[in-house]
Amino acid sequence: MPHAYDTSHPLAFPALPVSLRQIDGDATTMALSALVDSGADVTIVPVGYLRAIGAEQIYGAYLRAHWGGRRAVAVFLVDLEIENQIMPSIEVVGDEQGQEILLGRNILNKLILLLDGPRQQADVLSHRPADV
Repeated sequence: MPHAYDTSHPLAFPALPVSLRQIDGDATTMALSALVDSGADVTIVPVGYLRAIGAEQIYGAYLRAHWGGRRAVAVFLVDLEIENQIMPSIEVVGDEQGQEILLGRNILNKLILLLDGPRQQADVLSHRPADV
């Protein structure tokens, strides 16, 4: 099912609905809008969502932004659901400052995505189109 781009940014941003789930538990978020960021190595989630579901913090790390500098972050383990596909035991960085979920390549490389810029729609495909 196609999903409209997020137009709250100066340039429209591909976005997909995701749910975060506690590993081996019942806690889950409602569907949340996540920005597709193919330039990000990892998925970044506001730490409030992670704490709300009781996600397990597994280690500390450093995050370096493309503009330089680095900061200490916590890495959490969650099950992540996109389009009824559950991706188990995904490492995500807990963001203490931002309010948006960024889907990085640790998730995007597991999906077949169609980013239709002219129509401003993103879609997770169940199989490759025949003409590709």
